[in-house]
Amino acid sequence: MKSFSDLTEQEILALAISSEDDDARAYAGFAHSLMETYPATAKVYMEMAEEEHQHRRALTELYQSKF
Repeated sequence: MKSFSDLTEQEILALAISSEDDDARAYAGFAHSLMETYPATAKVYMEMAEEEHQHRRALTELYQSKF
């Protein structure tokens, strides 16, 4: 496994995209498990998941334009 300082720009962008996707899935999972008991909190987590999706889309567009 490479250290972070040894990653190329392309690899760093790919890692960032993957991280945004992982975060979105985690937030959506939290939202799902809280929906019945704490719907207002679940809504906040769903909004956070959507924000992570927006980040992923922006990073994906940047990746596609550069590589």
